[in-house]
Amino acid sequence: MVDQVVGMPAVGEEVTVPRGECGGRGGGEPSVADSVIDLLRTVRRSKARLLAAAGDDVDSALQMLLRTAAVEGPARASALAVSVQSDLSTVSRHVAVLVTRGLLERRADPVDGRANLLVVTDAGRAVIAEHERARSAFFEEVLDGWAPEERSQFAQLLARFTAAYDTTHTHWTTGRERYSVRVAGSAEGSTV
Repeated sequence: MVDQVVGMPAVGEEVTVPRGECGGRGGGEPSVADSVIDLLRTVRRSKARLLAAAGDDVDSALQMLLRTAAVEGPARASALAVSVQSDLSTVSRHVAVLVTRGLLERRADPVDGRANLLVVTDAGRAVIAEHERARSAFFEEVLDGWAPEERSQFAQLLARFTAAYDTTHTHWTTGRERYSVRVAGSAEGSTV
């Protein structure tokens, strides 16, 4: 394995990157890195507004767990924790909320009667369906005015970017120390 990628800092080295100089072409055009950071900030702000407005509705973490349970079929909490890449104690708390709200139910595992399988209820499927309708309507509005070929190209490029990001991030973080990157003029630091 190569210790240092050409142009990359040594492991553990802190780097200061001026905004706009991380992969940009110059001329004031935003870089992909800047655009992704802006998107992540926008998503965080949107999520905060959504949670504030939702009141007692199922929040996104619970929604993701409920949807995963529906896709994967009856599953143990430990399997769901692996699927959503969360720790078992967090998933157990979320499962308790979903069971209390009648969106999931516990059933005895036919293979091991000591264990429980989590099954999405009819009410849970209704919540998932409503969430899917709302999500579709939201993205229809976001993409209003985009030509069908633009939507298709964007979806393909975003899928390609996401896969490359995941692969690269895994490579960078597996068995290696994390890089600490600080944006010049910003008190907010982040990892790559």
